[in-house]
Amino acid sequence: MSLLPKSLLAFGLLLASVLVPSGTALAANNSKLQTLIRSCEAQNGKDCTDLGIRYFHGNGVQQDLEKAVEYYAKGCELQNGLACGILGSLYYNGRGVSKNVAKAAEYYTKGCDLQDTFACEGLEWFYIGQGVDKDYARTVKLLTKSCGRKDGSACEALGALYYNGQGITQDYAKAAEYYAKGCDLQDGYACWLLGSLYYNGRGVTQDYARATEYYTKGCELQNKFACEGLERSYSGNQDVTKVAQKYKQACDLNVAASCIDLASLYERGQGVEQNDAKAAEYYAKGTELMTPEERQKFFSERLEQNKADHTQQHEQIQQMQDEIETLRSFSLESESNRNILQIQGNTN
Repeated sequence: MSLLPKSLLAFGLLLASVLVPSGTALAANNSKLQTLIRSCEAQNGKDCTDLGIRYFHGNGVQQDLEKAVEYYAKGCELQNGLACGILGSLYYNGRGVSKNVAKAAEYYTKGCDLQDTFACEGLEWFYIGQGVDKDYARTVKLLTKSCGRKDGSACEALGALYYNGQGITQDYAKAAEYYAKGCDLQDGYACWLLGSLYYNGRGVTQDYARATEYYTKGCELQNKFACEGLERSYSGNQDVTKVAQKYKQACDLNVAASCIDLASLYERGQGVEQNDAKAAEYYAKGTELMTPEERQKFFSERLEQNKADHTQQHEQIQQMQDEIETLRSFSLESESNRNILQIQGNTN
């Protein structure tokens, strides 16, 4: 399941940002700030939230996290869902306030009830077991609502719940339906999962062509798992040139295994023109993308393979030598027999 805590770990990327004004714009910015302050004091929740964003990022004002929290809290009190969602994120991460996952869940809940997508995403994560007791039934309801608002990641996560039977009756066909919605909404993870269903024939009729289609779309959406699936779908393809192209596409998206496989093709000259320099280049890139453990395993396997190849070559050479020696012995024996016969014939 790919419902990642985007709202918990990278919430800053989801907040509105205003460029710091320069020189001639300072007076206008100060005027705007005063207007926002007066509007917030007049119970405008959106402008209170905007003030929180300004103070959080230091946009046009001196950065002040405590003041930012103060304005977010006021915005939330005035029923601004985004302010509540941001507060939830701040409490989860301990930014400007002491870390408190219970309060984070409280503010995410209020923000989601106010129909804020950002807050709902945070709450979905919580009800899968991060900060509150697991409640898959509640998660299904939240995800269904978010998917209906055309949130691709929510559709994908809902599909995963159907696939695993968490909080709902297991249903591979329903999983495929929601993965398809997520993929249509440009969620690369959903495309990968849908491709896997077609590849394995779960919830849909097995169809390798459709699997490749969805793997391709997921890979184009920068999903590394989809790229790996695409590589797998082409592994039995006799068109090695096309396989090399897919390996190249996946390697460009930093899929280590694809870089290694592409290097191997260049090393052997299969599907591409043999090129040791290119092989070395892709081997280097592939190993750089690996974790230290993966890299160690790769080099160990290569060493063992080289030893095995060397042993096999040695055995083949030894076998050839034995065969030559056998033929040589047979030849000498035959020559000796001919000489004996000739001597006997001369004696007679």
